[in-house]
Amino acid sequence: MGTFWAWAYQSLVISWRLQLTGREKIPWNRPVVLVANHRSYVDILALYKVRRPFKWVSKAENFKTPFIGMVLSLTNCVRIQRGSIRAGHQFISQAEMEMKKGSSVMIFPEGSRSKTGKMRSFQDGAFVLAKKMNCGIIPIAHIGTEKALHSGKDSWVIQGKTNINISILDEISAEQVLEMEVDELKSHVYGLLEEEIEQLENQNNSR
Repeated sequence: MGTFWAWAYQSLVISWRLQLTGREKIPWNRPVVLVANHRSYVDILALYKVRRPFKWVSKAENFKTPFIGMVLSLTNCVRIQRGSIRAGHQFISQAEMEMKKGSSVMIFPEGSRSKTGKMRSFQDGAFVLAKKMNCGIIPIAHIGTEKALHSGKDSWVIQGKTNINISILDEISAEQVLEMEVDELKSHVYGLLEEEIEQLENQNNSR
């Protein structure tokens, strides 16, 4: 139901022009860890454009955010209580449970939104989870969501025409994930996303 409302909202906000490439790279029949860069609240709505079943892993504050919170609650997404000593263990445990049911999970490894467009440092969680679950990682790069709303703290005033471009990269296989240490894996995925984001921005600027 939450997914339906996210798709409906994408359709209703006609000033958002979403373009996505690589949807076919996300498998239907097995869970993976999806990792994406984080620029705006709108990321959560825009990334439902992948139209594959998955559960968000999101900080508890987002469940109180207008509309976003409804979408996250209706889809029973994994809630992270930041600041709790046990939060990391709880996140892994809950995400692991969802993946054992066959659902992929989507995580922002930066933890918080970037205010500059340049990605923040990655946290370990998504990569520890992939290694523990012996599954692949699929990086997803996107640009444009940071321009979808007027600037200002927690603003929900929609801007004019906004191009949002999403690119799904090739899967890093479970075998590759197991071969790499967490720090090496983080660095590798960061580099892939950084390069793809730059390409998307160059393509967007040349139009």
